[in-house]
Amino acid sequence: MYMKEEQIEKILEKWGAKKEPNHKDYPLPVLVSLGYKIGRQWASNQNRGDLLSRFEEFYNDWTNNILTSQRYKMLYEELDTASIIAEMSDTLNQALVDPQVAAAMLEHFHLFEKGIVWGLMSTIKNIITEVKST
Repeated sequence: MYMKEEQIEKILEKWGAKKEPNHKDYPLPVLVSLGYKIGRQWASNQNRGDLLSRFEEFYNDWTNNILTSQRYKMLYEELDTASIIAEMSDTLNQALVDPQVAAAMLEHFHLFEKGIVWGLMSTIKNIITEVKST
């Protein structure tokens, strides 16, 4: 699932771009959105209990705004984005057909990785919300 259009527009506005319906002219939001999609897809394919045991603590730090840079690095290590990218290579390859997105990936890979983390955190939030409502 890509970021909602209004989220992309907010990012574009923050970066000084005018609102335009063709966001493919802006490869960075597409790159972040791609990471988000891959993070969500990967997390959705995992065992819920395993996800919670591995990432719920990071999610709680994240939502309470106490996720330090050291803990954030630990999250990246635990998440192992390289293995996620390998598992989700079909989705990634489809997006990299666009030369602007491929060029953005080379220069701004960290934004793609952040998108993966945001996708994971979104999935963790949904799992926690479901567990609390049952």
